[in-house]
Amino acid sequence: MDYLDQPFNVLIGLLGVVLLAGMAVFIAKLKSDIKKLEQASSSRLKRLGNRVTQLSDKCGELSDCFERMPKRAALIDHANSAVRAISKELADHETRIIKSILNEGDLLKGLAKAFELLQPDPGSALWTAYCVSVLDQHRNILKLAWHQGLNEQLAQDLNEIKLVHGTVPHATAAMLAEDVQVQAQANHTSTKKGQLSGLPAGVQTWHSFPVKKIDGDVLGTFDILRFHEAVPLPDDDQIANYLFVVSIIVERHSYLSGLLSQARTDRLTGINNRGYAEECLTKEIERSQRYNNPLSVILFDIDHFKTFNDTYGHDVGDLVLQEVARVAASALRATDVIGRWGGEEFLIILSETDLESALVVAENVRKAVAAVQFEFSHSVTISAGASGFVGKDTAHSLVKSADEALYQAKAAGRNCTLAQRRPA
Repeated sequence: MDYLDQPFNVLIGLLGVVLLAGMAVFIAKLKSDIKKLEQASSSRLKRLGNRVTQLSDKCGELSDCFERMPKRAALIDHANSAVRAISKELADHETRIIKSILNEGDLLKGLAKAFELLQPDPGSALWTAYCVSVLDQHRNILKLAWHQGLNEQLAQDLNEIKLVHGTVPHATAAMLAEDVQVQAQANHTSTKKGQLSGLPAGVQTWHSFPVKKIDGDVLGTFDILRFHEAVPLPDDDQIANYLFVVSIIVERHSYLSGLLSQARTDRLTGINNRGYAEECLTKEIERSQRYNNPLSVILFDIDHFKTFNDTYGHDVGDLVLQEVARVAASALRATDVIGRWGGEEFLIILSETDLESALVVAENVRKAVAAVQFEFSHSVTISAGASGFVGKDTAHSLVKSADEALYQAKAAGRNCTLAQRRPA
């Protein structure tokens, strides 16, 4: 039986060796896995430690932020208070400007004060010009009322502009009652109703804004002329506020001027009335006394005026008065003053004019009236008397002297001019 047990023992031995070898491999693999696990765990623990440290730092920063929040809130509150104070100061400043404007009777001064509302960039002064023009509906022109930054030549060129579409940007803006922008490069306008002529030399862009009443009627224009494209414009709100204030100024001035014109104007003839003529004469006499300047007056009336009323009626008489006043006024200089003195009498005040020159003016007026062709066949003539200012003349004595010369002209046969010569 021993020979049978021997192979079995060998097999048992081999199996034991195999088991031991397998266990050794398994143990070695297990040790390797445990080592890898230890390394991975160590790396993760290290990263976790770093993350915990970072979170700890963040918590510290957050804690600091919470501590600083009351201080920051106080700073923000202080800044808001400062902003509110500045806003109130600006509002108060604008209110003071507007009150000052409304109390200002002079158009030029009122527009100059209103300009403060635009708050233009101080650096743009050399590269931007601003102007306000007022519409004269009777003459159909835009009259330059105020400007800042225009040179003398440009101000002179823009002094009076006829309302003709496509000539000057602000004339077009006034006619269309809409904003107009013209650029020098392409000479292009933002409106779609026609091209405009060229801009003044040096002007790169011309912005024109119509100044309107509440009902939309155009009172004039506000214009910004930029000599460099990079110069910023006031913002839209500033321009809108400025246009509103300017509309109030211009409309108020127009209303007051209308009242003043009514107070100074003779309703029938449209020229100055006696009250304003007397006021002007008194001022001119004071000026002549102060500076020793020559001054003369002409007093004339319509020959046989009663005949027109009796023959043709008062309507024709009124027409004769109106036409004589128009013709006489058109024969005078812009600096001369003509007024209806009473009935068919008219007074002309000639500043800086001696008696001999006054006689020439009187003759020109007489000839101009005589040349008028009326619908009725009867001709119209005038007689005139002239007198020059001397030493201690008053308005009364100067006109009385001219009246004496007028009486002599009538006595001489009418339709002539005579002078009252007095020693100085």
